Amino acid sequence: MQTIHPIAIQLPPYWLHHPAVVRQASELVYNTDANEVLGVPHACPLSIRLASETDWWVLPIEPVVAVSGRNVIAKRQILKAGGSTERRGTVKELWAQDDYDVNISGLLMGAGDALPENDLRRLRRYCEAREALCVQSPLLMLFGIDRLAIEEYEFPATRGIENVMYNIRAVSDSYDADKLLLK
Repeated sequence: MQTIHPIAIQLPPYWLHHPAVVRQASELVYNTDANEVLGVPHACPLSIRLASETDWWVLPIEPVVAVSGRNVIAKRQILKAGGSTERRGTVKELWAQDDYDVNISGLLMGAGDALPENDLRRLRRYCEAREALCVQSPLLMLFGIDRLAIEEYEFPATRGIENVMYNIRAVSDSYDADKLLLK
């Protein structure tokens, strides 16, 4: 009986002939059902500005944006009528909606081998502002989010001086300053 030996074929990596493509906002189609996008990251255009500014800054190379939300429920442990052990659990007294958590991850790219200094300075200025940012994005619009308060931001190590990644953790800010009452 003759033995058949498998032939080992070496193939180039998949990415070698399938380069990554950066698409313009006009080429993308966005899901318009808010229930289907909650918690799912999406690459989408995002424009930001401070309330005191008039011009919007569109973040370069559409960042990946994820939105998540939660309910705030006040629970009470009380003895049920009749002391029956058949009914378990807590009594829910109050339901409220918490702020949306918004995570933004993106990349700033410089020309050639140069650090993207202007974009990096501008993004840092927005991250360090002590006020909520005005935002515009098809994804955030689905949730009625037009302002974000940045809680955390980072610029992790990125390969190549011309590339700077960023990650921003923010929460929605929907109060109306004219109607806010503190007692």
